[in-house]
Amino acid sequence: MDAPIIVNGACGRMGRLVVSALREAGLGPIVGCEREGARTEPPDSIPMTSDLRTAVAAGGVVVDFSHPSATEDLLAAVEARAARLVIGTTGQSETQIDRLRRAAERVPIVLSSNFSLGIQRILQLIPALRVFMDDGFDLECLEVHHRAKRDAPSGTAKALLEALLGPGAEAHRVHGRLGPEAGRHEGEVGVHSVRLGGVVGDHALLFGNDHEVVEIRHRALDRAAFVSGVAPAVRFVRHRAPGLYSMLDVMRDATASAT
Repeated sequence: MDAPIIVNGACGRMGRLVVSALREAGLGPIVGCEREGARTEPPDSIPMTSDLRTAVAAGGVVVDFSHPSATEDLLAAVEARAARLVIGTTGQSETQIDRLRRAAERVPIVLSSNFSLGIQRILQLIPALRVFMDDGFDLECLEVHHRAKRDAPSGTAKALLEALLGPGAEAHRVHGRLGPEAGRHEGEVGVHSVRLGGVVGDHALLFGNDHEVVEIRHRALDRAAFVSGVAPAVRFVRHRAPGLYSMLDVMRDATASAT
């Protein structure tokens, strides 16, 4: 019998969706983890704990969709038990990302800002879209989320731009425009974040020149889209050596296994 899959933040909105996705995929057993004082009504009647270090089994898997403040305790628990980690939490600081990289030298970690299978397929296709830049098209990125989302731009917007332009392109990004001299400058990339009502998630890359506009868009119809890749990620990380993996690694592995 496999070790329990620990869902950290299981009583949260995303945590509940993770539990449902794992159950639908036939993965388990599942144990939820929530900090003391948090809402503790367990999703789908799974057993709950507030002690992550005790709950994690040697070689087991932890899935985390909680909050960046949990990162250090999460990594300490996973490292102590030589476990595996699937993490979809966004908004970490550079220090926390560095900590994740160091932990990945000892344990396998799948880290992604978006576990939507649709977004991951777009990320696979994005390198082919660089021809628009070669052809002189301007590029703008638009992301729209519900009013309560804290971080901006979204992790998914950052991932889309990095996949298209590479990690060194941040210096050319302009976040919104304001003032009498706010016209577009050569080579810049406009990034625009909108917080609106209950929008689940909407991302668009807009390529344009003087004569035409090309739009690549992903629209999440409900939050279940954001956990559709969690079950494949859990299957993937169970059998991997230490390292920092992305959902693209998971998708490539799934494609290779199917051929």
